Amino acid sequence: RARAAVASLVPGAPAPWVAQVAAHGTRIFADVGWDDTGAWDLAALPDLAHCEAFLPNAEEAMRYTGTTCPRAAAHALTAFVPLAVVTLGAEGAYAVDRRTGETAEVPAIEVEALDPTGAGDVFVAGFVAGTLAGWRLADRLAFAGLTAALSVQEFGGSLSAPGWSEIATWWRKVRSLDGQDPAALERYAFLAGLLPEECARRWPLRRAVPTIGFRRPA
Repeated sequence: RARAAVASLVPGAPAPWVAQVAAHGTRIFADVGWDDTGAWDLAALPDLAHCEAFLPNAEEAMRYTGTTCPRAAAHALTAFVPLAVVTLGAEGAYAVDRRTGETAEVPAIEVEALDPTGAGDVFVAGFVAGTLAGWRLADRLAFAGLTAALSVQEFGGSLSAPGWSEIATWWRKVRSLDGQDPAALERYAFLAGLLPEECARRWPLRRAVPTIGFRRPA
């Protein structure tokens, strides 16, 4: 049994495990790739009915809903899933919770991106962690965006996913810099209750297992 699972939905290819684990209480967070069929039909994603949240990017969300605004697309998606999160690239992310009526939008953190590999997966993982912890929607978006921003500053996919020590180091650093926007710092103030000052030294840095593919020689 798992408290949560992430499903990568494929149009026209339902995965039986999604309904099975959802029936046993696992909360499913779904993303989706580009629809190569060009149909962009939500009916082709039947597993969405078993999902807690759907996290497409802006272009995918607008194509699936036939809207021209990613925020309008997020609202439209809540007819199919309780919680819609639309990533907006450099603009951040926008989310709508149908059950509570809550909406939230958090801008992206400006960083020097070295390798975006896996950043979307890290964003989803951060959002799942915040959801399981019971955080408010805006904090979940902020945390997901932060973990993704930290990940693109390192090379690799799973190896670049940040740990608590790196999050603590970032939080301590941004608070020490002069000229920071107080509103921007307030957006991440929830971290203060999660990160003891000494945690960067107390917690060892643990990396995810690398995912490496090999090609056969021609």
